[in-house]
Amino acid sequence: MFREYNEILERFNDKFIDYFNNEDDFSQALNYSIKEGKRIRPIILLEIYKMITGKDITEREIDFAIALEFIHNYSLIHDDLPAMDNDDFRRGRPTLHKEYREDIAILAGDALLNYAYEIMLSQAITSKDNNSMIQAIKASNAIAQQAGIKGMIGGQVIDVLELSNTKEDILKMYTGKTCGLIIAATTAGAYLANCSDEVLNDMQRLGLNIGLAFQLQDDLLDIEQDEKIQKLTYISFSDVNQTKDKINEITNDAIEILNKYENNEFMISLLNYLVKRRY
Repeated sequence: MFREYNEILERFNDKFIDYFNNEDDFSQALNYSIKEGKRIRPIILLEIYKMITGKDITEREIDFAIALEFIHNYSLIHDDLPAMDNDDFRRGRPTLHKEYREDIAILAGDALLNYAYEIMLSQAITSKDNNSMIQAIKASNAIAQQAGIKGMIGGQVIDVLELSNTKEDILKMYTGKTCGLIIAATTAGAYLANCSDEVLNDMQRLGLNIGLAFQLQDDLLDIEQDEKIQKLTYISFSDVNQTKDKINEITNDAIEILNKYENNEFMISLLNYLVKRRY
């Protein structure tokens, strides 16, 4: 899996080298913000499309994957700001507001978000036929919903306002904040594959399962690295063993979904990697 993942990652990263090719400082700030990353969400989008269709990806799917990664990176830029998490480093480098100033970081996040929608809508309006246009519109809408108040932003609001006082609240926050863009990846990939309602339901559940398992594994890793963590997590309302059991339950459900599809080897391997990773 790692060889195939690295090949996809290399191909995808080539798209980000000096993506904003103007020489002004703001373009350089944008390029700085998108230079690094595991690209998990866009790779999921591309692999879901391949799994459902059995076809190679085209520039259309790559554009949607780029747009999704832009939205993810905009969220990280804003998360790192002093008003939010106030982080100085990300991915081993100074955060954008430390490297380029806070006002530039805010504008860069805004720019990435808006440009993501430009990319997706451009694919819709230049579609070769009506069916392709509808697929692109539905994929765009799926990403917009999961990035907004019903998804990622809604989950972040719960976190910022510290409204997570029960296990159910924690799971609701995770469903939006962490799972939102992963659900966006699985459902957008499905829409671009011209999926049926049954397949779409599978992909929505799959995205939720992947996101929850990913976040719960993060919680476990945080506990291993710092037993004095103050913030409330799923483990705060259960324990390490119960959290591991929950991860196994979610992972098994995800694999059950994936086993319904051919060409599922990469997604199963990626899922197992995400829930067993050590960092």
